[in-house]
Parts: sequence; C-alpha cells; structure tokens
Amino acid sequence: MKKILIHLGIAVGSLALGAALFYMLQIYPEFKKMSALPTQKLTDSIYAINDSFVNMYLIKGKTKYIAIDAGSNVMTIEKEMKKLAIDKKDVVAVFLTHADNDHTAATKYFTDATIYLSHAEEQMINGTTRRLFVFRNKLNREYTAIEDGQKLTIDGISIKSILTPGHTPGSTCYLVDGKYLFTGDTMSLQNGRAELFNNYFNMDSATQKISLQKLALLTGVKFIYTAHYGYSDDFAKAFENWKKK
Repeated sequence: MKKILIHLGIAVGSLALGAALFYMLQIYPEFKKMSALPTQKLTDSIYAINDSFVNMYLIKGKTKYIAIDAGSNVMTIEKEMKKLAIDKKDVVAVFLTHADNDHTAATKYFTDATIYLSHAEEQMINGTTRRLFVFRNKLNREYTAIEDGQKLTIDGISIKSILTPGHTPGSTCYLVDGKYLFTGDTMSLQNGRAELFNNYFNMDSATQKISLQKLALLTGVKFIYTAHYGYSDDFAKAFENWKKK
C-alpha cells in the first residue's frame, strides 16, 4: 500500500509539473507581445511605474497620491518609486482594476493606503470563481468594495469606477478627473487603437468587446493608460472603430 501511494504521489507530481511547464510555454509568447512603459513622469500629475511586463500608475493630488493597481513585486515597486523620489506613505489609496496577482501583489507595500476593489471582482478572491479553472486569486489586505459608476474624491482627485467585465468578471476602469482613463487589462493598444486584451488571459473576450463598446461612448476623455500596452493621448482615434461595431 505504501509503495502504491508513493507511486501515485510521483505520478500526480509529474502531472502537476508537466501542466506547469505547458502553461509557461503557452504564456511566454503572450508576455512577449506586451510593451509596458519604463518608470517615468508622464504629465505634471501622472507617473508610470514599471514592474517588468506591467505598469502601475500614481496620480498626484494636492499633497498625496493615489495609485492605479499595485504591481507584482514589492521589491521592484519600492526600487522604482525611489527613482521618482515618492514616499510610499504618501500613497493614500490604491484602486485595483482587477484581482490578478500582477496587479495586486504589492498592495502590502502601501501600508497607509485604502485599497479599493470592484464588488463584482470579489468572486475572484473569495473562492467563488477560479482563474483558468484552477488558480485562485488572493488579496491579503482589507479593502473597500466599490460599485459600477461610483464616484469618489480623494485629495482633490476625482475618480469614477466603470465596470468593464471580460478579462475578469469584475474588471474595472477608472476615469480620473474626467479625462484620464486607466484601463488595466480591459484592452490593449495596437498602433494607437483599442483592441481586445490577449485572448489567452481573458476569461470572456466576447464580454470584453461589449465593455470596449461601453468605453467608446465616454466623452471628454483625452488619455488612455493601459497596464501592459502603454498609453495613448488620442482617445477618439483609439475608439473610433468601436463606435461602429
């Protein structure tokens, strides 16, 4: 019996290792398509922070900062923020576009910040819905759940949540001060035009198309900031095809 259990354990372990290797081989080409921005000051109030293949963003208010997402590695985020000479204690809020690890892992670094997550995304961290049928997202911080269309003002910064499911059920974009749109993984940018995010990572690309059509109806937006595909300063061009679909 003991030998059977040992052989069974080896077999299960081999299958798990094989599945992990297969997954890595599948996702590597997808990562190669991405083009995250280097850490830099983009405008008088907006900063991009690079964490390998993903960006998080900081927006400066009157005296403090808010963040859009929180990167995948605490040490990297800490190093990149030092380049910008921004103290983590000055970040008072982190708005998560969704609950994937590359957007949430460094939330624990921002010890003085309130974490915000879409109510519709809670299913990704409470065990209700799994990623790729197997993986479970985690968020090891207390957070405040927000609703679609909810508006907040923090340190003089206006933030509006826009539910845009597809990548995950609760994926959310944030419209800041009426003109800066932060999209997370709701879209990619290809030659300045909005396109679906990598289908391999999307949980529901058909629903993401509807979300992009929803974004195309926004008015007054000037800038689009994505998590993996840089930014655009021409909202009209980026979404002109989506208004016709």
